[in-house]
Amino acid sequence: MAEISLTGDQMLTVLETVARQGPLSAADVARLCDINRTVAHRLLVTLAQRAYVRRDEEGYRVGPAALLLAQSADFDLRRLARPIMQRLAEDTGETVVMHAIDDAEAVVIDQALAQRHLVRVEHRPGSRHPLHQGASGWSLLAFQSGKFIDRVLKIDDPVGAVSVHGVSGAWGTISYAFFRLGGFDMKVLMAQVVGVAVAFVWAFGCALILFLIIKYTIGLRVSREEELRGLDIPEHGMEAYSGFQIFTSV
Repeated sequence: MAEISLTGDQMLTVLETVARQGPLSAADVARLCDINRTVAHRLLVTLAQRAYVRRDEEGYRVGPAALLLAQSADFDLRRLARPIMQRLAEDTGETVVMHAIDDAEAVVIDQALAQRHLVRVEHRPGSRHPLHQGASGWSLLAFQSGKFIDRVLKIDDPVGAVSVHGVSGAWGTISYAFFRLGGFDMKVLMAQVVGVAVAFVWAFGCALILFLIIKYTIGLRVSREEELRGLDIPEHGMEAYSGFQIFTSV
């Protein structure tokens, strides 16, 4: 039997374990791979620096570099998505881009270039940009958990309202200009953007005024115990948002 590198074998074992059972902490990886915790941490840091794994609040997950490495496989994600992306690009006349999330950035995995216009959008596979910039980043953010919205946008949003009603609502309104039956229309896009902006200013302004009035009259904050317990159970006898309450009884 040929001699192999023990370190290389351990690193591949760690990567495979994260791919099968992630997200995992360094302690989880050490236990599952039966290696020293310090060794597990060092291997994970090395993989993370090369983007083969990425770390979030839940632990280590497979990173975008692993997807790029899989481009040579027969049934990789790019190969499966390519016909759909190409058809969408032909139908809309616009460039279609596939992104993956790496920490707080969107990474370009593949693209189907538009051929209908002289001026077109073109990305370089592997390039990246912050998630809060651009339509693609906003689209990805719309499907992220409330915790991710909190971490990226620094918004205290315990029930995920920003993701559900804010980002998803804004993107749903704006995307109409791209996917309407009549095809893309710049005038429609501008009207949708103005509509989103007006709705935000009106809702934010009215809510700010209302909450300031409440704050300086009857008070806005509840007690620490009520904040942890949640007002749904004591006020209504049930959880309005399942899984958000720490306590499950009155």
